[in-house]
Parts: sequence; C-alpha cells; structure tokens
Amino acid sequence: MILKIFKGVWFFSLVALFVLFFYIYAGLPEEVVFSETEGSLSISRNGFFYSSLVLFALVNTLVFVVSRLLSDGSQGFTSWFYGLVVTFNFFFLSSLGFMHVLNGGERYDYSQMGPMVYGSLILLCAWMLSWPGYTLYKKILSK
Repeated sequence: MILKIFKGVWFFSLVALFVLFFYIYAGLPEEVVFSETEGSLSISRNGFFYSSLVLFALVNTLVFVVSRLLSDGSQGFTSWFYGLVVTFNFFFLSSLGFMHVLNGGERYDYSQMGPMVYGSLILLCAWMLSWPGYTLYKKILSK
C-alpha cells in the first residue's frame, strides 16, 4: 500500500517538475546566469534546457531501473527509493525557482530563496541517510 502512495507522489512530483521547468524555460534570457559574483557562471538557454532535461530524465528513470532489478521483493527499499526520487524532484523544483528568480528581470532579493533551496537539500540528505540508518537500527535490534 505504501509503495502505491509513493508511486503516486512520485508521478505528481514529476508532472510538477516538468510543468514548472517548461514555464521557467519560457522566461529565461539567452544567457542563463548561475551566480552574480565577479566572474559569474553562465550557460546558454538551450544548454541549460538540454542539460537539465537529461539530469531530470536520468534521475527519474532510475525508478524504473531499481524497480526492475528488485522485482522479487524488498518493497521497503523500493518505497524508500521512490521517496528519494521525490526528494530529488523537490530539490530540482526549488533550484528551478531560484534560477527563475535569479534570471528574472525584476528586482528581487533572491537571497530570500536560500532557506527553500537549503531546506530541500537538507531534506534530500536526511532521506538519503534514512535507509542506511533504518537497516543499521534493524541489524542492531536483531542481535
């Protein structure tokens, strides 16, 4: 049951990611800036589009690879992995929001976006550590 819930959440996070990605891509300038410091990093709009698309596709197709490799059982790990990809999608969503604000033409204090980006990164790290922590906990309890 929990696996079906994670599959649904993953699907909706994937749809939200691509809807927001295409919306933000439409408003980006020809040169996408990653930082506004001296010697700023930038990439062309098309380069940003295709590299982001490849990254999103690779991360989200891992769901199918893992589910095929572990089709014999281990619903716990598969559910955790779906949740991991959902947290990756949430991090991508917050990063895309930051890129949109940074490259938008309006005056906006984009430093206010930091808690959202860092919060999604902390959530991602916490989720990554949850499965090894859980298995270690189960191993210690079984002794």
